[in-house]
Amino acid sequence: MKKITLFYLLLLTVSSVCFAQVVTPSITWNNPVPAIYPGQTVSFDVSYDVGTDAAGVANDFGYFAVILREINADGSVIVKDYMAIFPVNESEMPQPNAQENVTFDYVIDPTAPDSTELDPGNQYIMIVFVSYNNDGGFANNNLLITVDSSLSVGDYNKQNFTAFYPNPVKDIMYFDTNNFVEEKRYDILDVSGRIVKSEKAEKSINLQDLTSGVYFIKTEAGGVGKFVKSSD
Repeated sequence: MKKITLFYLLLLTVSSVCFAQVVTPSITWNNPVPAIYPGQTVSFDVSYDVGTDAAGVANDFGYFAVILREINADGSVIVKDYMAIFPVNESEMPQPNAQENVTFDYVIDPTAPDSTELDPGNQYIMIVFVSYNNDGGFANNNLLITVDSSLSVGDYNKQNFTAFYPNPVKDIMYFDTNNFVEEKRYDILDVSGRIVKSEKAEKSINLQDLTSGVYFIKTEAGGVGKFVKSSD
């Protein structure tokens, strides 16, 4: 009887290990952007789950961080880190082991050179990582990203390019060629400074494919204007 009882206890122990739910630690940048500019405030939305160990025991959340990092061509060498932040840190107060849609702002280091100014082959990655079990484990979501100071809209309100109509515009924007020297190329940027459309034009440009919202138009000569894209 004693042998049978021990057998069943062993069987239950093995079963509990075999059927333990194992959750792989993960972190996700939910709203990634392909390009940024120095000094830009980027709004992040991040979800994380530190999961479990191989036996199904919950890992202990420590913190998650965001870092803009310059690396060499094959990623084997860290050249420089720019502006590391720790939006959620258990050292400040207890935190759950998993959270969805944690939102926060991250200011891009204003001293970060443009990607085109880096040493040949070097590139930027945006590192979003979570630490658990006292830095015993990490999970990350690293993405290549471009730093381009020409995307900055910080001085746009100081510009004065108004030779276009109508504003708001539904589909076709026309240029008042009587009041300015005709340009060859126009860039359309959203409020984050991202170029969403770029094309050559003389008298008009079709904006029908843009979603409703506020945009900037930038001329080849550097002039900038602000307009609203409407849906009706």
